[in-house]
Amino acid sequence: MKRGWLALVVLVTAAVCSLAVSCSKPVLGCDYRLTVTWQERKSVTEPIPLTTAKVYAFFVNPDEWEVTSIENARAGIATAVGDSSRTRSYDMVAEASGEAGNVFDLRFATTPVMLLVVDTAYPMWATGNANVVAGLANMYVTIKFTPLDWKEGADEPVVKTPWKFYGYKDVHIPIRTQLRITPAVFREGEYRSTLMTSARCYAYYGFDKANGGRVTSWEQAASGRAERKKEQDSDEYVEFPFDVEAVWVDKQLTMELSDSSVMLVLYADPAQEAENKIYAYGYLDLSSNPVEMTKTLSVDLNKSGDTWTSDIWTVVVERPDTPVPEPES
Repeated sequence: MKRGWLALVVLVTAAVCSLAVSCSKPVLGCDYRLTVTWQERKSVTEPIPLTTAKVYAFFVNPDEWEVTSIENARAGIATAVGDSSRTRSYDMVAEASGEAGNVFDLRFATTPVMLLVVDTAYPMWATGNANVVAGLANMYVTIKFTPLDWKEGADEPVVKTPWKFYGYKDVHIPIRTQLRITPAVFREGEYRSTLMTSARCYAYYGFDKANGGRVTSWEQAASGRAERKKEQDSDEYVEFPFDVEAVWVDKQLTMELSDSSVMLVLYADPAQEAENKIYAYGYLDLSSNPVEMTKTLSVDLNKSGDTWTSDIWTVVVERPDTPVPEPES
């Protein structure tokens, strides 16, 4: 059967059979196929199957009933709008099918119909009008959960007609990002960079510019410890050990990161850098949960000065002919 696609909203699309059999009122034997997907990474445009979804149908007017909590959503319980004392259970539960278990087939014998889609892993759910009307006997609908879009400031519920999305404020998606760093150095008198093979790199979770994350010497960088403010407005700093250490893979420092706020600290062996003590630190914001990220650090020893910034990095070179300043008494 040839199908023509009808866009409902940006995140919710529906297609109906172009040769559909008309439904009479009440609707008898109208088929409805719902495919549930979600997108947890902004860097990936294609949504993935939401394999932990459940789908309920209520033979009620969606304007008169709502689902007010994740507990009720998972139990298939709706509450009357404006009267929390009136509740009702679902009329139909759809069984998952398809290769990924995220496709749900329903057949309605009445209208109107309110659909409830709820996730059993994350505290998010959506309600919507099944939109079964005369002449549209076969409905093919895809609904996509996108909690990261909500994090940018939309109010809840997020309305994407005919759907309303709930619970996004409580969705905490685990960060899983692979970071690859290529450290290079322009040695004195050389104008072509070479790989800084003696470099090592540590990651510190919960460190950012706002809380003063930093290292203050090559020795501190090499010790695997960094410091940040004890409190946001404090002048007192507290040291912490690193959370992740990078390893060399295919000529890149590589690590798996699992926090949204990360400070990187990189340092090199002075014995291989003409006794120059090179270190650098920089901040990453991984709140968009990218699959992977690449960074380059380029240190030019021909530059004048001992401290400069480049991309995310604050780069420091303690040169062998530069005396280390005495700490203030």
